Amino acid sequence: MSSINETKSNIEIALFEFLKTKTDKSEEEIMKLSKKFLEQIELKLHKSHLPSEVLTNLDNVEHNQPIYLKGINFVSLCEHHLLPFTGLVNIAVYPNSKIAGVSKFSELVNILSNNLTLQETLTKNIAIEIQNALDPKGVMVKISANHMCSSLLNIENSQTEFETTYSTGIYEIDHTLRNEAILNF
Repeated sequence: MSSINETKSNIEIALFEFLKTKTDKSEEEIMKLSKKFLEQIELKLHKSHLPSEVLTNLDNVEHNQPIYLKGINFVSLCEHHLLPFTGLVNIAVYPNSKIAGVSKFSELVNILSNNLTLQETLTKNIAIEIQNALDPKGVMVKISANHMCSSLLNIENSQTEFETTYSTGIYEIDHTLRNEAILNF
């Protein structure tokens, strides 16, 4: 048995033993649940592409005004609690000459969210990947999300929405443009 398979088997057994003490489910149900849970985590954390590979199919554009992408759905896993946080990503790009198709931005968000991360880190990484790939005048990313860890650990604030932003280039220095982006989100 390979080291990875042995590790997965040990985790499955440990999860089984833990759940056996916390639930009234049958051992068969717990074993199925343990396997399913680990398969889902492995699937969520699977890396299909490097983020830098996503925004490579670029077209030259003659557009000198901001472009806004609103409401890109995502699900990620909190690196502090291993619980999901879900929400929407909004992106403003002020192009120089390169832009990617709309689906490429969604794909980038998906790849970067398939990780153990913090919302702040995810926000920053999305902006930096776009900045590096497209070399625009600036990028602004805003994420609004609900965190399952908050819902489970603090029931009074379970519907609290957490917002983060990250800006590069012109969006860091031009507050009028930054405010315009926020209004368009």
